[in-house]
Amino acid sequence: MHTYQFHIGGPRPFHDVEGMDLPDAGTAWGEALRLVRDIEGWLQPGDAWSLDVVEDGTTIFHITLATADCGSGAGSASAKRLDQRLFGSR
Repeated sequence: MHTYQFHIGGPRPFHDVEGMDLPDAGTAWGEALRLVRDIEGWLQPGDAWSLDVVEDGTTIFHITLATADCGSGAGSASAKRLDQRLFGSR
């Protein structure tokens, strides 16, 4: 068994201090997908969330969820800011 921590970044951040004992990285990936489904319920336009799966102090998986409100002129600016925040200047 290995201990995996699941750190969530975004509007409702969570730093997993205890972690979960799981048999392998594949099982940790499945748990990460379950957590992402929970996070989807909190998503709002313009939000960006991330989930890091950490094993022995090393991030082994990183998942990013991001949304943009593209329905108005303000949404386009919001989408551009979000793109820059996630991917840097291009």
